[in-house]
Amino acid sequence: MGHLTPFLRLAGSLTTHHVQLTIITPLPTVSLAESQTLSHFLTSFPQIAQVQLHLLPLDHKQSVNADDPFYYHIQVIRQSSSLLLPLLSSLSPPASALITDMSLAAAVIPITQVLNLPNYIFFTSSAKMLTLFLSYHTIFGSKHTSDLEGLDAIKIPGLEPIPKSWIPPPLLQDKNNLLKIYFFDNGRKMTESSGILVNTSEGFEQETLRKLNEGKVIEGLPSVLAVGPLPPCDHGRCVPLAWLEGQPVRSVVYVSFGSRTGMSREQIRELGDGLVRSGSRFIWVVKEKRVDVEDDEDLDQGGETLVTGAKIAAKIRYVMENEAFKLQGMRFRDEARKGLGVCGNSNGGLTKLRDMLKA
Repeated sequence: MGHLTPFLRLAGSLTTHHVQLTIITPLPTVSLAESQTLSHFLTSFPQIAQVQLHLLPLDHKQSVNADDPFYYHIQVIRQSSSLLLPLLSSLSPPASALITDMSLAAAVIPITQVLNLPNYIFFTSSAKMLTLFLSYHTIFGSKHTSDLEGLDAIKIPGLEPIPKSWIPPPLLQDKNNLLKIYFFDNGRKMTESSGILVNTSEGFEQETLRKLNEGKVIEGLPSVLAVGPLPPCDHGRCVPLAWLEGQPVRSVVYVSFGSRTGMSREQIRELGDGLVRSGSRFIWVVKEKRVDVEDDEDLDQGGETLVTGAKIAAKIRYVMENEAFKLQGMRFRDEARKGLGVCGNSNGGLTKLRDMLKA
């Protein structure tokens, strides 16, 4: 959902700029939640057409972890990407451009090159993460984990060093894993796209975006365009939001680890204990079940250990009582509101994108 939700928000926002859209969706979807989200979105935006890409059975000769539905599904889509050629060729009216998710850049760009069809890659994370995504194959291509043991930070060209603790542990492992493969393949191929759309704002990451567009991070990069923050497609009031608006300003902790990140049951108990101990009001998004693997599996993210409720409570109190954090949060809020305005960065980025799509 971390890729689907911003993608649908982008599509919904483009309709306000009078762009005619067709969404290509895989069949089957990876989960019931994904299917329901798509159905609700298409009902809300009847002007957007849908075309289904019927996925091929996976070639079992390929080495894929079938216990991980998300990566397994991406691999199935990648293997079925050859079907995009006749599908795109048969669209009526003909497509003038394609917007592709970052995870499929390596599979889809060669197809749009054959069709001479502009292909813009949508990067759903931050511009800072984009710098790692694009340069990963050059920085880590010849390095082993042992070479990084004495380093506290990773140097990305043109930027301040990034603390090694910020980098997802699988990317620092010697052995191959699907996350490393996708960073290598897609980051390298993305330079051949027509442009890169980032779910961020000039107000948030102006310096990083400037370095990317000046070629300081990687040479030969197409235009990088900030199109965020993207507003939600559904503005209906839900129960948690109604409760939230009744609470004192800046008094609520929001806790969510996304649709894929999983924790052991013991860690979930400690997190709940920490939230209660902190004394703060909170909204905690808890998945009914793991998307990828079962909850009772041990943590395996490069040496993660259990964080106790007492430590969690102490950190929450520190953040909630820290005036500098509050001021920074207010600045981000104001920048987001400004970006969504008529003359804001988000609207400006979408206007530029509309003009590129119609060129």
